[in-house]
Amino acid sequence: MSDKFGRKFTAYAFVLANAVFNIAIAVLVSVDFADDNLQQILFAILRLLTGLAMNVYAVAVVLAVEIVGPSKRVAAANAVYYLYIVGEFVLLFFVYLIKDYKIMLTVLSALMTLIAMYFWVVPESPRWLLATKKKKEAYKVFNTIAKWNKKRPEDLTSMEELLKVHKIESEVNFVAEKQYTIWQTLKVFFSSKMLMIRSMVVMINWLGNTFVYNGLSFSTSELAGDPYLNFGLSAVAEILGVFGCQIVLDRFGRKIPYITNMTASGLALLAVMFVPTDMGIIVTILALIGKLTISFAFNTIYIVTAESHPTVIRNSAVAISQTFSRIAAVLAPNIQLLGELYWSPLPYIIYGGFSLLSAILFAFFVPETKKANKIADRRENPP
Repeated sequence: MSDKFGRKFTAYAFVLANAVFNIAIAVLVSVDFADDNLQQILFAILRLLTGLAMNVYAVAVVLAVEIVGPSKRVAAANAVYYLYIVGEFVLLFFVYLIKDYKIMLTVLSALMTLIAMYFWVVPESPRWLLATKKKKEAYKVFNTIAKWNKKRPEDLTSMEELLKVHKIESEVNFVAEKQYTIWQTLKVFFSSKMLMIRSMVVMINWLGNTFVYNGLSFSTSELAGDPYLNFGLSAVAEILGVFGCQIVLDRFGRKIPYITNMTASGLALLAVMFVPTDMGIIVTILALIGKLTISFAFNTIYIVTAESHPTVIRNSAVAISQTFSRIAAVLAPNIQLLGELYWSPLPYIIYGGFSLLSAILFAFFVPETKKANKIADRRENPP
């Protein structure tokens, strides 16, 4: 959708849709229905629509990465993640103060609509504008960026000069004749054996990251200690992971730090099986280590996926990977039940094993992307 209609329009459409659907859910659960089955069906439909609208995060990351130059991609992606974590603290604040989940859901959904005020502040992706041959709009965005960077846009007499200042190739070199659909993107993924294996490994890593991240998030309330405090500590662990990501990735590349953190996450979670049942605080510490390292890795996989694909299929590539990873988001809550039914460390063992498997596959089949100082924007030669 964003490859066709633009990153900005799609992002705000998803945000507003998410707010509307959540408000509708709050109203639905507050009304007494004569037919409980009808209420449950409507609830399931609205939850499905809410889940579809939640893909806004992927669009926001792509938009952030495409607005800046290669040296600022990590900082741009991290900025989106920082705001996501701020949202977690906002959630914690309202959950602690408002005990009625119906009122809480309504308040949080209403807050989401305030984001619409930023529509006139955030620019459209200049790369997407160039890729769709909207040169006048792209020129305006570059002029604005030049002013932000304290340049003199009035001295820049052509698009080529603006592109040179912002270290982006001339649009003649990379503008596609048309935007790629999801199916066309899949054809690019599987156009060769190497690309097919690499694409599958990237998607498996998305699956692993989502599996571990959501699993640890769902288990927060089951850890030893106060559930509100544990949730807050989990959010702090995420901040540390993203901050470390910002420092490390530009210095040491993407691949080695990613593999290191996925491995550390796996080992920390597997270590839970050796902790005595009366030492719950140790399990909490290991879970927080897992949350810190998986937050680092999750943020990195967004950057790696965005850097590995040209503008015309970048958002589709991220969207396909994220959609595939939703399988893990569905499975994670059910994996938690295994700990209750059989053995409490079992979910952590499954998460840890999946994390190690993802790290091994990534090490063998996915190349370093930092050295690609210019995002691959040639339709005829995608990475």
